[in-house]
Amino acid sequence: MDIKSFLEMEAASTLEEPLDLRTLDYVSSYDSHLMCPICHCPFVQPVRLHCDHVFCQKCLASTIITFRSADTDEFSCPSCRTPTSQISTSVPRLLVNMCDEIQVRCPWAEAGCEEVVPRGHVKSHVEKYCGYRMVLCPDESCGKTIRQKDLQSDGRCVHGYRRCERCGEDVVEQEFADHDKELCPSLEATCNACGTTMVRRSLAKHMDTCPEVLISCAAAQYGCAVKVRRVDVATHETQCPLVSISPYLEAQNTRLNSLEMTMRHLQQRNEIFEDGMANIRASLLESARLGNSGRLAQNGDRDQARTDADESAEFASAFSSHTTQYLLSLHESLREEVTQMSHALTDLDARASMTIMNECLRIKEDMAHTNTALNSVRMQVQWLMNPRLHNGTRNNVMRANTTSNDTTRTSLTSTSVPGPSSNGASNSLGALRPRRPSDSGREGTKL
Repeated sequence: MDIKSFLEMEAASTLEEPLDLRTLDYVSSYDSHLMCPICHCPFVQPVRLHCDHVFCQKCLASTIITFRSADTDEFSCPSCRTPTSQISTSVPRLLVNMCDEIQVRCPWAEAGCEEVVPRGHVKSHVEKYCGYRMVLCPDESCGKTIRQKDLQSDGRCVHGYRRCERCGEDVVEQEFADHDKELCPSLEATCNACGTTMVRRSLAKHMDTCPEVLISCAAAQYGCAVKVRRVDVATHETQCPLVSISPYLEAQNTRLNSLEMTMRHLQQRNEIFEDGMANIRASLLESARLGNSGRLAQNGDRDQARTDADESAEFASAFSSHTTQYLLSLHESLREEVTQMSHALTDLDARASMTIMNECLRIKEDMAHTNTALNSVRMQVQWLMNPRLHNGTRNNVMRANTTSNDTTRTSLTSTSVPGPSSNGASNSLGALRPRRPSDSGREGTKL
């Protein structure tokens, strides 16, 4: 659809939808791919652009109104800035289902509602089951609102004032019952355990701290029927066997509560399915009735009309039963496909984890080899930059050269050949003075 039609549709849906799903408190975690790039919440009524980017319907409408130029029919995609003029409301059903399955708190949680339901069922919960929702007073002349759980069965207004006969105080009708039983200051009460007399509205607080009151064991909900004084309850709990196994029993109760909550959600979903099936049956019966009225207008025979009506009713019932079976089979097939997809995603996740692990091991080995090479280079550089090591090596080389020269001279001096030439040679060699180690050291120092 074009931009103008999209904005008109958004304006109409805003008037019809009083609950904004983007403001809910999300309890369960969700994938980042289910998050709208504009509001950073799971998609609400997602729409798709020509570039395949998906946004919430309200978020995209507000963006178009804010940033689109008045003299053009196109606008830029908020993610990739691609110019586009067409908006499609056809998105994968799986995306919508995954967003609607996210667990959220009731919108009236701050008022006291503790229900946690899937986001797709929160509207049905608020309209049918939530007792903390604000509704109009049954008295049309009142005009005030009241919580649904506080509505009176007789439909009378609870916002008027009523005078207490004992204390003469004007009390709101909604709170008069509590005032008459406990909150009236003229009422007195006596503690049955210790005999103390006090104002009745303080009796409950006194009973919570009175040491003589008989209280049940901490494992009373698991079967312990013993009641002892508050001062003796600690001694009893150290000897009670049910108290020692209470953590296990508590875990089982938690599991049962979660199962009951799941059953409640399934019942709500079943009611939604039944309402849909009832609407389908009503539409089928209406179409069959219209067809029968056309036949009656053409034939004009009453007996034939009755026969046709019976046949149409049978056909409608048979068709509705077949429709029910078809929808149930379609639901089961979709559930199987989702299960297969979840298994495939788990397999892909395991393969990706294994690939990443192998790659990390290879990178670690390369880093170990690189560290070894760096250490060897570091040692060589350190050796080259150390002058003491250079001087020690140079002195050792010079000493070795000096020793070899002395050995050569000694061998030449001791070798004698007969004749005058040999004597001259021996005299000339004998005249040579051997070199001292200090001389070689000086030469090495000059070098």
